[in-house]
Amino acid sequence: MTAGDKSTVMESLKEGLHKANALNALLEEELTLLKAGDLESFEALQAKKSETLEALSTLIPLLTGDVSLTEAEDDEAVVPLVEEINTLLATCRDAHLRNAMLVDRKMEATRSALEVLRSSRSADTGETYDRLGKLKRGQSRGRETDV
Repeated sequence: MTAGDKSTVMESLKEGLHKANALNALLEEELTLLKAGDLESFEALQAKKSETLEALSTLIPLLTGDVSLTEAEDDEAVVPLVEEINTLLATCRDAHLRNAMLVDRKMEATRSALEVLRSSRSADTGETYDRLGKLKRGQSRGRETDV
């Protein structure tokens, strides 16, 4: 590896650290939006998050050791930088899982609410038409059937 390769590795790692910090910030913003229920902003944030993840994916060979850093490892700044990026990415993974669990809970709550609305609407009000096309109301709480 030449000196130019070494500086390219350092530049890539520094950019990766910047992107990892950006991803962490995006995940925190995502949590805030989820808690607030701002789905439009949440959807818009997904494009930014996807771009950041794509940029980080180019670092996978450097971070996993698939690319040899033998000469670059002599540079004392490379190894701590790789470790810092890996630690930050682990934090991002945990934040992503936390956000995914929150999304799952919100979806389950929405499904439950819809199910309650569907079941109560069909059982309690039951407004339909009889054979003659006149409105026929089913029994609901506190109301008698009128035909």
